Amino acid sequence: MIDHREIELLRALLPPGDEVTLTALAKQIGGDVSGLRTIIESLERDGYTFQKTREAVRLVSEPDALRPQSIRARLATRTIGREVYVFRETTSTNDLARRAGVGGAEEGVVFFAEQQTAGRGTRGRKWISAAGQGLWFSILLRSSLPTDQWPLLVQMAAVGAAEAAKKWINRPITIKPPNDLVVSGGKLAGFLLETSNASDFQVLGIGINIKSAPQIEGYPTSALERFSDSPIRLNQLAAEVLTNFETWYLSRPLDALAAAFAERGIGNDR
Repeated sequence: MIDHREIELLRALLPPGDEVTLTALAKQIGGDVSGLRTIIESLERDGYTFQKTREAVRLVSEPDALRPQSIRARLATRTIGREVYVFRETTSTNDLARRAGVGGAEEGVVFFAEQQTAGRGTRGRKWISAAGQGLWFSILLRSSLPTDQWPLLVQMAAVGAAEAAKKWINRPITIKPPNDLVVSGGKLAGFLLETSNASDFQVLGIGINIKSAPQIEGYPTSALERFSDSPIRLNQLAAEVLTNFETWYLSRPLDALAAAFAERGIGNDR
């Protein structure tokens, strides 16, 4: 279980570089300076690097791997990402989210995996999810949309992910309906919506190739970092995708979604 104080400390120190006094930090997260130092030491054991003096601290770097603390610290969402779990390996994050749904978990729980051994795509295809090479995650939803509008959840995810990924590259990112993101002719990301037999929850699976993409004969693929001038920060991109999805899911009208989805269609220069 992640200590909520770790999230609050990182929230105060992100983005890396700004120095904050220990007394101000302790007041912000609750507790005293001694307890604050204990939290910092815990984060250091998890791969975070700090520059410390007797009176102040600044975050120098984060681990080059997914961390729930780093994702949660960047979120200002109400629902999506209320809980974030990161697994080193699992069969499919959709399986984890489905079990959570059956168990009565609240909407908005997100499951990430560094590697999936049985990731799924549409039409029964296998989604190759190599360790540390992308974002592989699932969101548990309990949408009030009518059943015939559930495909709109995939559109929300596709538009939100395209908006987030576009910040990192100077290339058009297009949507190939119903559920692919495409860059330079290759598949960058895919989305899979699975529902429960009782129809009381939905599982939205998202896969985005970041560091590399699988080589599949006759099926062009692409990875975001191939087109970026700098390494992609996985935790930051993950938080941006979740934030964008919640905006479309909870705040934006459906007619605006239809327009945004159409604008990013294949053949449009975005």
